[in-house]
Amino acid sequence: MANPFSRVSNALGTLPRWVYVGLALAFAIVFPMLEYFGLMETLWLRLGTRTLVYVLLAVGLNLVLGETGLLHLGYVAFFAVGAYSTAILSSPRFDLQWNFWAILLVATGMAMLFGFVVGVPSLRLRGDYLAIVTLAFGEIMRMTLNNWEVLTNGPGGIPGIYPPNIFGWVVDQPVEFYYLLLVFVVIIVALVSNLKNSRIGRAWNALREDEIAAHHSGVRPTQAKMLAVIMSSGIAGLAGAIFAYYQQFINPTYFLFMQSVIVVCMVVLGGMGSIPGAILGAVALDATPEIIRQTFTTWLPRAVGSDFLPGVQAALQTEFDRYRMLIFGLVIVLMVIFRPEGLLPNKLWRREVREEDPRELEHTRQHLFDFEEGKQDLEV
Repeated sequence: MANPFSRVSNALGTLPRWVYVGLALAFAIVFPMLEYFGLMETLWLRLGTRTLVYVLLAVGLNLVLGETGLLHLGYVAFFAVGAYSTAILSSPRFDLQWNFWAILLVATGMAMLFGFVVGVPSLRLRGDYLAIVTLAFGEIMRMTLNNWEVLTNGPGGIPGIYPPNIFGWVVDQPVEFYYLLLVFVVIIVALVSNLKNSRIGRAWNALREDEIAAHHSGVRPTQAKMLAVIMSSGIAGLAGAIFAYYQQFINPTYFLFMQSVIVVCMVVLGGMGSIPGAILGAVALDATPEIIRQTFTTWLPRAVGSDFLPGVQAALQTEFDRYRMLIFGLVIVLMVIFRPEGLLPNKLWRREVREEDPRELEHTRQHLFDFEEGKQDLEV
């Protein structure tokens, strides 16, 4: 007799995909309204806005890491290009205030251009060598932003970024930025989903599985990889532009190497090659630290008393950032051990991780052989 959890899981698995998409979108639309009904604090709205930025980054990196299988450790550099393009073109720094749509085009285009420049020499590399080159690019970009004071104001950053003006609508409130980001997330997810299911997406997956076989099947590896990197860079640039508008101030500390690592963790945790997985990974990793902090510093003290675990409460209030990466590391290790395919894995990745290759089984059968009697000792 099947246990209740299995029956529930099987029942949920039979629901159409559009049901889950509709429920997730409905929750995302209603989420800011909870503040007006007194059901949540402004903190959670700001967290939700930041999470949507990470969703864009995770979906963009998934094109490279999940679909094509390229380990990119300098992804935050394209995020920085989009943010600084916006800050330069819409701030008192150079007394410019360009149109919102023009800035989005410039920020996205500049990020795509940098993606092309980096991709030309690096996409012929594989594995660890590609990771090292992209990591170096990310650090070069950060050091350039930190030292090119004439353009970027160095460590001082660029303050006073003007809010976007969209057909007369000045976006300057957290809830307005939330819905603006949500619109772009929906558009990007729809475009990437269609691209994933197209001939281009299948070519990327073929390169990820076996580049040599894909090449002999008619796929041009360099062009296909370049397209993935350029599109991924453009999404990061778009996210950086809106992030700069939202923050109204940026400096190089926003674009450290660790930010690239966090986005990689989001894609791996959610499930490489899975767009819903990338979204869930971004939400989980960005929201979990704050949920842990609020649980021990606010919710439990209210429920059981203000002196509940005073040492733990003080550590979470003052030094939680020190332990956040430890939590990230533990989560990733546990995921790799118990669910290596991710939270919401792509069907192909799930088969690769959970199922045996028939060719390997046949290879095993051929070698489990008694040479003296001429008979198989074990049938697999």
